[in-house]
Amino acid sequence: MKRLTLKSTVAAIAITSAAAAWAQTDLNADAQANVTADTEATSTIDKALEGTGDALKNTANEVGNAVEDTSAAVAETAEETYDAATDTAQSAAEQTEAEVNAEATAETQTGTANADAGATAETEMVDGFSGMTVADVVGQRVIEANGEDVGTVNHVIENGGETEVVIGMGGFLGIGRHDVAVPLEQLTQGADGTLQLSGTTQEELKLMPEVDLNAVTTLSDDQSI
Repeated sequence: MKRLTLKSTVAAIAITSAAAAWAQTDLNADAQANVTADTEATSTIDKALEGTGDALKNTANEVGNAVEDTSAAVAETAEETYDAATDTAQSAAEQTEAEVNAEATAETQTGTANADAGATAETEMVDGFSGMTVADVVGQRVIEANGEDVGTVNHVIENGGETEVVIGMGGFLGIGRHDVAVPLEQLTQGADGTLQLSGTTQEELKLMPEVDLNAVTTLSDDQSI
């Protein structure tokens, strides 16, 4: 009986020890699993952090490149704006210079035209009597530029190699008349046949000495002037 009890006790102890060993093995397995899980989790987190760091680095590089590209674009735009402003200013300066040159040319042409017109008028004043005779001029009325009567041509003379007309001023029927000699070139012939005096006024003619017809050559009526 005692032997049976002892065997039972030993068996119970063996079972208890086996259960404890199994429990310890299970606990060790759980602990190892937890360690492995923790290691994997840590590895996963490290990889995630490493990936995040790479992503942040790439993002920073992209931002830096974008900033660099933006700066280059701004610099290029500023340079283009400066070039455009310079071109505009240069074009304005060239246009102004062209306008000045055009104005100067126009003034020169106008001056030339006026000079030509003056020369033409002077030529017409001298050559306006070309082909005419003394008879065509004698008796013509002489007026000032303002239309005031000066007198009448009474003679055409040669005085010192120059052709002159003798204008009778004032008087009545030859009495009190004042005869003065005026170069033919100072007269222009109007459309109505009147002769217009230029270069000398009526008041100046009144102050001139009377011509001495005996001291000059009086041209005959049929002589050309």
